[in-house]
Amino acid sequence: MVNLFSRRPRYLSGSPDIRIVGHRRAGKTTFMAALARWPNARRDSPIESVKPFDDRTDKLIDQAKDILEGGLPLAGTFFPEDANELPLYTLLIEMKPAYRIGGNIKFQVSCRDYSGELIEELRKTNITPKLSNYLDDCADATGLLLLIDGTAREDKLYSQAFERLKEELNFRLTGQNKNLNSYRIAVVFSKAEQGSVWIHRHDMQKFMRLKFLQTETTLQKWQKEWGCPINYFLCSAFGMIGEPPTPNFREETRDSEAICGVINYPQYWRPFGLVAPIYWLHTGKDDWRLRKMEDL
Repeated sequence: MVNLFSRRPRYLSGSPDIRIVGHRRAGKTTFMAALARWPNARRDSPIESVKPFDDRTDKLIDQAKDILEGGLPLAGTFFPEDANELPLYTLLIEMKPAYRIGGNIKFQVSCRDYSGELIEELRKTNITPKLSNYLDDCADATGLLLLIDGTAREDKLYSQAFERLKEELNFRLTGQNKNLNSYRIAVVFSKAEQGSVWIHRHDMQKFMRLKFLQTETTLQKWQKEWGCPINYFLCSAFGMIGEPPTPNFREETRDSEAICGVINYPQYWRPFGLVAPIYWLHTGKDDWRLRKMEDL
């Protein structure tokens, strides 16, 4: 029985193994680097700490310090023949209790982000051995984080890719006698600091219907067919600064695929919304504190 008044940390059982899927320049590696670094957190943040579990994740933090905090963009994820050649980052996350009673909550999570080329491969007619390898790896995970660039105009592309991903994972999971209804999918819109995304932060449904209607339809179909939980989130790896809040972002390129740039003021770098989907994928529970964006 859990003693809610004990001040000792409580460890959540299990170690989720998550795969991050998204198109080029959606910010997958930047998401992981910002999460691992977790800079300039407020004293009243619900997150006590985010720590690396191994040397590989330590190197990701070094990248965040040396590259992102240097005002430079991270290089994109490479696309090897074998998904297992990609790093698996493992973090130890500690959260404060929601109601100031009891101890902190600690949990471990592992994440692997795939190259954006995977989205293009999913839209092709044939399943190549390379794509099959990635799909096998994805089927071995406990959950899926679909990272969508909130500024992109690629609704049809995402819809087609996710439809194919659903079909291929269905074959693999049912072939392994796994329950489809226990597979959690977090849909995360990145670059929420951008005005075109920020203005919809209180109405995710309206945002999706305006910008990603086909993708929303595909995901609703996925949820209905599998009976699996799907949840939606906004995040920013760069965050906001000042009052009223403005993006801590300096634009470098803009096209139909993405708005891309770097951190404008690294000394004030404070990402938001990164832990919420990770916590939900682990527990199936939404913590409202992790979704707050106004009190940055």
